[in-house]
Amino acid sequence: MAQAVEIGHERRLTLEDVASVCAGAPVSLAPDSRLLLAERRRQIESYVTETAEPAYGFNRGFGSNVRDKVDPARLKGLQVNLIRSHSVGLGAAAPVEVVRATMLLRAQSLVRGHSGVRPAVIEQLIAFLNAGIAPVVPQLGSVSASGDLTPLSHVALGLIGEGEVLVEGRRLATPQALDRFGLEPLELEMKEGLALNNGVQFTAAFGALATLQLERLLRTAAVTTALSAQVMLGADTPFRADLHALRPHPGSVKLAGWIHALMAGSPLREAHRPYEIDGEIQDPYNLRCAAQILGPCWDLAERARGTLEIEINAVTDNPILLQAANHKDDGSPWGERAGQMVEIVSGGHFHGMPVAVDIYGLLQALSILASLTNARCQRYVDADRNKGLGPQLKWPGADRDLGEHPGLLAERATQSGMMLPEYATAALANWIWGQALPSHLMSLPTDSGQEDHVSMGVNVAIRAYEAMPRAAEALAVELAYAGQAAAIRREMRHLPSRAGRDDPTAGKTPVDWHPIASEARRLSPAGEAAVAAIRRHLPPVIEDRALSGELQALARALLDGEILAAVGPFVDLE
Repeated sequence: MAQAVEIGHERRLTLEDVASVCAGAPVSLAPDSRLLLAERRRQIESYVTETAEPAYGFNRGFGSNVRDKVDPARLKGLQVNLIRSHSVGLGAAAPVEVVRATMLLRAQSLVRGHSGVRPAVIEQLIAFLNAGIAPVVPQLGSVSASGDLTPLSHVALGLIGEGEVLVEGRRLATPQALDRFGLEPLELEMKEGLALNNGVQFTAAFGALATLQLERLLRTAAVTTALSAQVMLGADTPFRADLHALRPHPGSVKLAGWIHALMAGSPLREAHRPYEIDGEIQDPYNLRCAAQILGPCWDLAERARGTLEIEINAVTDNPILLQAANHKDDGSPWGERAGQMVEIVSGGHFHGMPVAVDIYGLLQALSILASLTNARCQRYVDADRNKGLGPQLKWPGADRDLGEHPGLLAERATQSGMMLPEYATAALANWIWGQALPSHLMSLPTDSGQEDHVSMGVNVAIRAYEAMPRAAEALAVELAYAGQAAAIRREMRHLPSRAGRDDPTAGKTPVDWHPIASEARRLSPAGEAAVAAIRRHLPPVIEDRALSGELQALARALLDGEILAAVGPFVDLE
């Protein structure tokens, strides 16, 4: 079981903590935070009941109903009705891992003590997490301002014993699930319904999980680059550290270092180092500029990580409890009674724009990644540009020693080889581009115009999360091509180069062939390990076969980190 995660007012969560809880790690509440929450709750209850001042969320209506005074006897009903009325989600149910992340992040926000909720609210969230109960949350309906009101209301609906939940993949009525685990419905007190749905944790949950996946995809893209550079007889010099020190963008420096290390010790690279292939002094951009293309994608991922790790530890609610401005500091910590210490402050900490902007960066990065992968795949299947690998990487590869055996040529004429996977990368790149609509730039007013600029961040976050597997599939195609090309190179006893490039009438002919020893046909140690991992899911294509299932299995292995684990003993991609 994954390592337990403790939440508390002085504890910070990381994206890795979120992933652990999504995977089933148990969650606990720090004892000192429980004491703090109880004292803060006592303070705010005393203040609201003793002063009888209008207090949004406590004794007034919500949104444009803020002017409506609520009878003290009906304050509990106000909170329950808020949750019921706001549970209007539409569309497909959110993945369980996203719902688990949402519950964890809402608990972490509330545990800071500035929302005025009882410890029981956070303990109910933790109980759901530890029991494996995930409320059914339709994923559409939030505008990510005034919080993710609708999805968070569906979470709260489960906490109070209503709606439906998922337990071990089964959809159950919530009372049935509570009975199964010996839990009682949460009875909401003053302000607690509003505290549960006034945040953008649903948006942040999608964003956090998508960021972790993008980091894994970009590390894998370094592997695909190193493989493609080797089997396409490319150079390692574009990834030298001293070269990138002259233009030290952090992501580019990091990616270049990874790619250079992944190519280190490549016999195949050394075999063609003494002469230029095809008379080319420089590789195409998809190889030569890979660090400059993928590096900014890494910078976008790291910016998203930084923003989200601020967000998942932030207080996001409205109103928020602060230490009263007129309180005389007597040295006692806030939380001990010493005159009026509480002030109820309305603000905008439920607005999703701070995270929407950087989650959109994930979609930008995916769009760039998918385009680069497609450019390489185009080159793999092009016999005029793939350095002697032959049309569509058909088996066996072109080698002058194979001659023109009539039977071999006739059989190869019936094969399409790996023509179509490249088409798939074009379709996937186009699909990902279609998800890159900047919804956060397209605000529509809500709540009778009171909420007149909303972030729409959740729509960006959902698409970023859903695009990650598609990008993994595109990378899986490139891995499949690299694995096929590596197998073909192992069969070739000569490497091609082209003569006569200085003669404009020579075109692409004639072809020179350079002998290559069998031991020189291998990739770098990291490359060989990656190819072995690829072949577990997609062996070399000797004859035409349906590749869909194998490509999908390879994409899942990629997302699970299997390719990175294979190269881990050789290169530290951190």
